[in-house]
Amino acid sequence: MNRRFPCYCLIVATLLIAGCWGASEFKPPTVKTNSNPTQRYEITVELVDPPVDIENISGMAYFSIPDVICMPTPDRIAGYTPGSRYERGFSLVPTGNNTYRGHIFLDWPIDEDYYGLGLCKWEFAYADAIVERGSTLRQTTRLSLAELNGKEVTVGYCRTLMRDKYDSTCFTPFDDGRIQELDPISYKMKISSRKN
Repeated sequence: MNRRFPCYCLIVATLLIAGCWGASEFKPPTVKTNSNPTQRYEITVELVDPPVDIENISGMAYFSIPDVICMPTPDRIAGYTPGSRYERGFSLVPTGNNTYRGHIFLDWPIDEDYYGLGLCKWEFAYADAIVERGSTLRQTTRLSLAELNGKEVTVGYCRTLMRDKYDSTCFTPFDDGRIQELDPISYKMKISSRKN
């Protein structure tokens, strides 16, 4: 029997564990914001029969790197690559009749080779219109990339009487039965976009 075999196994196991520990040092990229973006979209939010306790309305745009080949793989065993996210808030200014307008740029984050593995390309994921009701309660309706490029208005049904933070998501139902169920207990948040 070869007595060196267990020693080799111990060395290999040590190297594997060290590789996994080193992986935990993965740092998300430090994203630079484009100082002269050009891909501008106007966002319009209309509230239909809103409650009286609304204190503020704002927006948040989210971007991601869908093709993670440009990023290191921290967990070599599982092959897991954590995605990176860039968030950018934007103002929604009242324009009258419970309507608010703001704008986003699809080229806010700058594509860059962060890890020496190739160019990481940022893509718009979605934008949220956020209604703040009181100091702790918020409600959100989401506008996806497909909806951003479409001609239709996204309609979120937001619960008028918020029971707690779990009523924070406004529903965007597609079937008539669900719409009829939500309509009597909701105000509507309509979101549309236009490239300009």
